[in-house]
Amino acid sequence: MAELPRHAHRIFKRKNGKKTIYTYYTRHRNTPEALPSIRLPEPLSAEFSVSYAICEALEHRNGCLFLYGVQLPDVRDEGFWPEARKAYQAKEQRDHENAKDFTALTEAFHAHEAFTSLAASTRRGYERSRDMVVAAWAFDLPSELTTPDAQAAIDALAETPATANQFRAYLSRLLSWGIPRGYSAINPVEHTEKIPGGEPWRPWPDWAFDILLEHAPFNCLMPAMSALFTGQRQSDVLPMQRPRKADTVIPVVAQKTGKQVWIPVHSEYRWWIDVAERMATEAASSRRKDGEALVVSTVLHLGIKGGQYTTDGFRTEWQRLMDTEPFKRFREERIVFHGLRKNAVINLLEVGCTESQVSAIVNMSPEMVRHYGMEVSTRRLAVDGMKLLEARWKEVRPAVLEQEQNANWKPAKRIGNRWERPTRNDKG
Repeated sequence: MAELPRHAHRIFKRKNGKKTIYTYYTRHRNTPEALPSIRLPEPLSAEFSVSYAICEALEHRNGCLFLYGVQLPDVRDEGFWPEARKAYQAKEQRDHENAKDFTALTEAFHAHEAFTSLAASTRRGYERSRDMVVAAWAFDLPSELTTPDAQAAIDALAETPATANQFRAYLSRLLSWGIPRGYSAINPVEHTEKIPGGEPWRPWPDWAFDILLEHAPFNCLMPAMSALFTGQRQSDVLPMQRPRKADTVIPVVAQKTGKQVWIPVHSEYRWWIDVAERMATEAASSRRKDGEALVVSTVLHLGIKGGQYTTDGFRTEWQRLMDTEPFKRFREERIVFHGLRKNAVINLLEVGCTESQVSAIVNMSPEMVRHYGMEVSTRRLAVDGMKLLEARWKEVRPAVLEQEQNANWKPAKRIGNRWERPTRNDKG
């Protein structure tokens, strides 16, 4: 049997012939100064250490128990432990804030508007990264974290690049938020490296559009077309309102940043919008004819039942589509919805838009536009370089290429086991 800490003791009771063991905390037991006995959880349970720490911190004044200045109910009252734990957690939080450790930093950040105002999907990802940060450095000081320490933690997640890079992004944001609040003077994550392969998406190739147009129902096809023509995230595409025929722009509110942008409607995109309006009208007419409730809304993207998509609802429909046989190649080559955002960026850069122009349309930072468009920049540089070479070729053309003999050049011929270069007058 495990040895109990001081002031903790066991009491044996029999009921219906069975012996039951209870654990209590009694300070100054069997003395005039004894405190009331307090029932403790089982010693091997997860709650025991905290409950014992609470009992050790209790003060007894004027017949009442106090914990860090808070008067508690009577020990026999059912509200004793809830109030005691609440006071204990509040003290722990204050201690963490004073200590400026990672636990206090994460608690403060997640209670702040900087976190609570983020999109739900971003918060979910950050919650997972927060758990890893606390597991690694719970009571360490952010001010003592070094770049090599941070890189080692990122590298430890290298087998899952997306997780590693999200962890890196969260840690960097967390430390940057903590700098003006006294947790650290610098952000050591700024000089760390990403894990290659962290982005599971790539732009859609032509064959992907062929498969989508042939096999996708309109309720899945239309959001994809909107993502292609506007460059918005899936969560921002779904609630888009259907613009009127006279409207030349379509407003979008980014859930991730809360910013509103106005995207000019491309002429070919207008055709898809008109198709969506016609199908919504037909759906409403059919429902009216059948005496059903008119749930068709004014949003641009409608679900199978004619109502507005929720993010989870669309993801379920999209995943169901991706699991079908025609989309097997999508699964094998990891073609995902978010890749359409990259298509939009590349298309805009290909036709000569500046990074600022692309940023304004797709609601993305210029740095991220540059990151998404690196392949385009490389390709454009190569094309421009070759155009310069074509234009000024005469200035650098090797003299040997200007000899008349090269006009009649013929490849070598194989004669037996050797190759022979034809002579200048050889007509063969």
